[in-house]
Amino acid sequence: MAKAMFVDRRMHRSSAFRKLTASSIFILLEFYSRRQVAKIPRRGYQIRNNGEILFTYAEAQNKFGISRSTFRRAIDQLVNLGFIDIAHHGGGMMKDSSKYGISERWRDYGREEYIKRSRKKDTRKLGFTTKNWEDRTGRKRRPKSKIGINNDTNSSITNDTRDHQTAVTPSITNATHKTDPNYYIHKGLEVLKAMHSTQYH
Repeated sequence: MAKAMFVDRRMHRSSAFRKLTASSIFILLEFYSRRQVAKIPRRGYQIRNNGEILFTYAEAQNKFGISRSTFRRAIDQLVNLGFIDIAHHGGGMMKDSSKYGISERWRDYGREEYIKRSRKKDTRKLGFTTKNWEDRTGRKRRPKSKIGINNDTNSSITNDTRDHQTAVTPSITNATHKTDPNYYIHKGLEVLKAMHSTQYH
């Protein structure tokens, strides 16, 4: 592995490079270090693995301590300013890594001829959904319980009253029409005697 890394002097002096954050610069230099440069007859030095360069989110986080959100923002900035291109959009859940290529679009940044690119929206639906969960995980879903609030109400008090007669306790007002008023007086005296037995014996 080569210990030296060639960087075009015009690149770090360009207006596009001056817009890069510190994280984006570090990640760009890491992409440059992963190039496989070879001298091609009559064509000069060329990148043999351009469009095949790998740099995963997991590696950025585990090896360099770069969070996924920081890495994502840096990739977006490097693409927007013309330093790298995404040759293949990978899907982490499918163990399919993205592949990158070194770009020189930055040379025309700020001019009319600049070719602007950005990360393409992933429409492959590689994540988990209710329809593909079993296929993606290889596991069966547990059946949902059929007993819910709505079913429980079938045996609620409201429905029970349809089949059962509820006993109505007569109120004091209704009871006094059929009961001797002296009954309550006698009962009151019994209670007083029990509470103050010494006065009534």
